[in-house]
Amino acid sequence: MRYKYDIQQRQKMRHQFGEQSWKIEKAMQWSLDAMQKKAATMISKEIRQTYNIKTSDVKRAIRLDWARRAASRTILYTGRRLPLERFSPRAKIVRVNATSINGRTYRTRRKGVTVRVRRDKGAQLVGRAGRQSGGWYAKGHVLRRASYSDNRSEPHMQFGPSIPGMVAHPQLIADTQEMVRRELPQQFSDRLDYLLSQS
Repeated sequence: MRYKYDIQQRQKMRHQFGEQSWKIEKAMQWSLDAMQKKAATMISKEIRQTYNIKTSDVKRAIRLDWARRAASRTILYTGRRLPLERFSPRAKIVRVNATSINGRTYRTRRKGVTVRVRRDKGAQLVGRAGRQSGGWYAKGHVLRRASYSDNRSEPHMQFGPSIPGMVAHPQLIADTQEMVRRELPQQFSDRLDYLLSQS
């Protein structure tokens, strides 16, 4: 398919447009931003059927990049595991077993936190294997200490699944990337045409 402005000829156009060559990079960034939103929508439509996640969170986890010498090699990055605070955290008082200085076990109350990662399951307490609780919500983060038995151990942020881990069919990621590669040239041509028409 022929476009008014070929995304593969950006280097040539830089020499051709002279002082207006900055508009090429501007058009490229606009195009990537538009395709990033479309890719996030495409992916989120599937995963939101199962996971309790916002489209805006999917958008933040996705980044598009491209090879400067070959825009057809646009790459879709889907990020790492998402922090648990993205999954509707709620503080909750829970009853737990504690051990006194004398070695006695007793029941007490502590602050805990629940999150809802999947739509087909209810909210669940954040803890660790074999424990009902152990996590808490503070300063916008879901935290848990490195050692459950040591209250002085350093707290760490807790994470849920990654975007690729949520996708039921890995082919969706490949299809989304192919969609970006297919539509990006037209996006680029249209936006560059607009920018040049403003001069």
